[in-house]
Amino acid sequence: MGWFSAGNKPSSSDTFTKQEAFLAIALATSAADGSIDESEAKSIFAYMLQMKMFDSIKEKQLSEMFKKLITVLQNEGVGGLVAIAKSSLPNELRETAFSCAVDIAFADGVVDDSEKELLNELQKVLEVSDEIGGKIVDVMAIKNRG
Repeated sequence: MGWFSAGNKPSSSDTFTKQEAFLAIALATSAADGSIDESEAKSIFAYMLQMKMFDSIKEKQLSEMFKKLITVLQNEGVGGLVAIAKSSLPNELRETAFSCAVDIAFADGVVDDSEKELLNELQKVLEVSDEIGGKIVDVMAIKNRG
């Protein structure tokens, strides 16, 4: 059974802002191996600092956003979190969110089997083509070599 199988559908009808949806994808990737390590957290924050959609987010809002996402993750699991995120994420941000997810998976230097499985399913769920997905993986592998 995969991350996003029928058993992992959200039980709530939550929706996310586009910022929350983007961060939910990142958080789900970080949590795939059972823990969120420092290098993965730094990758998430690095993305936020680079993206215009986070410019207007204040520290208190960000803290509330993370609390909400952690609560959803605890209650719904990785699959439920991603399902809600996908329904809230604009189509034009899906490849970007996948790129962020791949970067986070590579951030700690090891992409374990659970992360690989999550990335494969995430690519399908976010409807990222094999061509684009492969390019993203290649670039992020190069980026995170050092």
